[in-house]
Amino acid sequence: MKFSHYTANFKHLILGRSVRNIADSFYLVALSLGLVAVYHIDAANLSLFTLVGMLPNLFAFLYGPYLHHLKKDKAWLLTFQTAQLFIMLSIITTLYFHGSIYLMYGLNFLFSLTTSLLNTIQMKVIPATLDNNDELINASIDIQYVASNVIDIVSNFIASVLLTFLSYLLLMDLSIPFFIGAIYFMFRLKIKDAYFANENEDNEEAEEQRIRTKQSLQEFFSEKRASFIICTEAVLSGGTDLLLTLAPLYLLAEKIPLTYLGIVIATRRAADLLGAMAASKIKMNPYRFFSVDYMISGLALLLIFILPQPLLKLVCLFVAFFVIGISGNIFEKMVYEAYDHSKMALVFSVISSLYTAFGIIFLLVPTVYDNITVLGIVINVATIFVGIWLWIRNQVTKKR
Repeated sequence: MKFSHYTANFKHLILGRSVRNIADSFYLVALSLGLVAVYHIDAANLSLFTLVGMLPNLFAFLYGPYLHHLKKDKAWLLTFQTAQLFIMLSIITTLYFHGSIYLMYGLNFLFSLTTSLLNTIQMKVIPATLDNNDELINASIDIQYVASNVIDIVSNFIASVLLTFLSYLLLMDLSIPFFIGAIYFMFRLKIKDAYFANENEDNEEAEEQRIRTKQSLQEFFSEKRASFIICTEAVLSGGTDLLLTLAPLYLLAEKIPLTYLGIVIATRRAADLLGAMAASKIKMNPYRFFSVDYMISGLALLLIFILPQPLLKLVCLFVAFFVIGISGNIFEKMVYEAYDHSKMALVFSVISSLYTAFGIIFLLVPTVYDNITVLGIVINVATIFVGIWLWIRNQVTKKR
């Protein structure tokens, strides 16, 4: 279905999300280089900085029920989006004047918190912007994927290329107009509060649901196969995210100039984009696809830490993230097919918490052991074995 066929509210929400994703990408691509350049941060502290930024997602399941019962979502979307703009301006100012690293920790935490809140509320209101039409909701999944993932991939690629020519501060400055654009599109939303919340809902029941976070967990684990894959993805994603976080330090360890970080990120994002574009051609059952994903991407990432030639490392990185780019689309479709659309805020908050929990666990590893090459080999060998195990399990299930 063409984008022009959707409701005006849905278009504004998707355009707002897309513009914000571009702004987020410019910020995140420039951030790690800025930290290394300004504060000469080491592996343990770089991991800790990333860990602090992940805490809001870790506890997303705690505030998920509260967001689920908000009645003025447009006002909250505007509030959080405006707050994010001012936080971004504060981060740029702190880096420019070489402010305290502890202030950067705090600002990064607040930036991540507003991002998590915005993502959850936007996921919540999607059915309402489509008038709760199941057919439109299902048809909109590909557009949502473009807005949340493909735009993110493209903008990261562009930001990575720009980083080879521009300073990290100038790249962050370029994000400001996009944050303003996101506020504009949120302001254009015209949806009554009744779309988002049941005004006649019993107050006592609502209060009980707000204080019982198990509501989110019960909904998530109600689909056993989907929740199992999501948990597996969360664990393996945590290991991959650790390696990506330490990428600037790995380049230095391999005596590769840090200026090549932009090329590395651009290669990764280009592969992501091509994988996302190819995803619609993949007809494999999602529960079988992920076993293949783990074996191929795990092997490609493993070879990065074994092969000596930088060019071959780059090729392996491309192959790995091409497959990962495909898996992102299949993962999102699996989630929408498995769960009740009206409870996506609850499910999404648990997914965010799972990914963050395992991300934090892995980010704590460099505080104990910081040999990046050994960590890369161990994590990716484990990924390959998980893929083999899932493949065998699927074959046994198929025969039954």
